Amino acid sequence: MRCPEHYLQHPDQIKLELLPIAPTPQWSDPSLPLGLSMLSFRQYIPGKWLRITAPEVDPCLGISALVVECLPAPDHQGQFELKLAFPDQEQLFRARMLEQLCQICICQQDSPEEDPEKLALEWIESEAAHFPSDGL
Repeated sequence: MRCPEHYLQHPDQIKLELLPIAPTPQWSDPSLPLGLSMLSFRQYIPGKWLRITAPEVDPCLGISALVVECLPAPDHQGQFELKLAFPDQEQLFRARMLEQLCQICICQQDSPEEDPEKLALEWIESEAAHFPSDGL
């Protein structure tokens, strides 16, 4: 397995559920360039498979990911920086979709007086086409 070249940073404001997967998924595309990085209060062993969900955002959208690295986070006492890789294009697409939904939720939380649907459409129009490629 080759590690991703870049990692999309998951926002701390949106909590993710991470559950071990058994049996392990089939690894079909070891050359995907993008993974996911996030903070975790739990340390995971590299090589462990996890199922990622964001119940507050979309409880039906689940993603399979492989733990690439899990090291103490220097600026976050008692937390770990968890780096995840995806086994195929479909899981990467699902992760990208979930992260976009998380960004939309943050926009909506930051402007509770605004119409949530209008905010979502504005975010999609201005950000979705190049998300997460900015800075990669």
